[in-house]
Amino acid sequence: MSKSDKGLFNPGYHYIVGGVVLGAGVLFSLFYGFSLERMLLVILLAVASVITVYLTLVRQLERLIRLVRTGEKKSIGELEGQFNEIYGFYRNLSLQIEEERNYYEKLYRDYSELLNTLDIPVVSVDEKGNFDLVNDAFIRSFSYGSQGGRYLRIDRFTRRTGLIFPLQEGQYEVYSRKLGKRYLVSIAHKKKSGFLLTLTDKTSQWKTKQLLEKTRRYAVDAQTVADLAHGLKQPLANVKLALDLYKRTNRPEYMETLSKELNSFQSRIGGILQIFRYGEEFDRVDLSEQVMKVASFMSSIFSEKKIKFKVVSLDKGIVLIQRGRLENVLKNLLMNAVEASIPGESSIISKVRASKEVVTLIIADTGKGIDSAALQNVFKPFFSTKSEGSGLGLYLVYNFCEENDVRLKMRSIPGRGTVFVLTFRRQRDEE
Repeated sequence: MSKSDKGLFNPGYHYIVGGVVLGAGVLFSLFYGFSLERMLLVILLAVASVITVYLTLVRQLERLIRLVRTGEKKSIGELEGQFNEIYGFYRNLSLQIEEERNYYEKLYRDYSELLNTLDIPVVSVDEKGNFDLVNDAFIRSFSYGSQGGRYLRIDRFTRRTGLIFPLQEGQYEVYSRKLGKRYLVSIAHKKKSGFLLTLTDKTSQWKTKQLLEKTRRYAVDAQTVADLAHGLKQPLANVKLALDLYKRTNRPEYMETLSKELNSFQSRIGGILQIFRYGEEFDRVDLSEQVMKVASFMSSIFSEKKIKFKVVSLDKGIVLIQRGRLENVLKNLLMNAVEASIPGESSIISKVRASKEVVTLIIADTGKGIDSAALQNVFKPFFSTKSEGSGLGLYLVYNFCEENDVRLKMRSIPGRGTVFVLTFRRQRDEE
């Protein structure tokens, strides 16, 4: 019997029984009177108890444990007495466990072979975040198993690859600067515990989409070209007329008119360049920070016009837009609000509200408002209700929203004021 087996019976059950019998005999002798014959009889009974228990219980248990631990196959007939049923039960149980193990090993092999037929990287993660199964596509894509990385956990994998995503059910588009690739990570709960992850490489698809978006942004339709040409036609005619009059009369006031018309023409050309803004890439921007930056820049204008500027709330929200064009949009919206306000009476209110999916910018004024007839044309190029306006401010806002996937809403009531609402798609705050 091995040392571990002996440990189960140390002190042995037979010695305990013998000690109990001997102690009971001694107490009996003391109670009824001590004699040498009674003492010998007690000792004899104790020895007989030790031998009987050892032969009928301990030896059989030791043999049974040895057989179960070593896996030695014995017929039930080779075991005596009541241990036949115990041994038979454990033998049947061990055979059943072995059959189930073989069954699940086969299922695992079949499941692994099925996953290896897929070209998409797949990884199975247990409830503690340990990898318990990866397919061949995962090994090829992420060099899994090289440089001692065979037994990775999900947190080590995300740190090494730069693919950061929450370990919870859902779909996440993730970009890795380390790999220079973009993946769609789909996470599903396994039936019992843990997660099953698929990582689809979306880099080529995303680049194609960005190229198409850039092409669409830089495309100008015929109607827009006609509107812009028509808008520049009148300032050019005014410049030509002023120059012609100056040549004929040589009067200085016509030179002043010429200078004024040239400045107006330059302003319109600048507005057109701002609208299209060729070459500007998209950037991750905190919308609230941009609002405060532009508001601080225009604070002197608010003071000069005696207009109260109030920030209701500024939630943190990251958006993906063209930063330079966004600044121009904010300046145009605030300047329009200033020009529509009544000095000393009106106020301008700004608010940035963030939800899980979107970030909303609200700019409102309590100024003159716009009548319903003008509302139909405010977003057309060169339309203006002001005598000195270029008519490109709100067209710039409209064009920016169209090309940056921003939803634009406007409401105005004459005598009460105007509200602009811009709704952006929110980006994840972390890279």
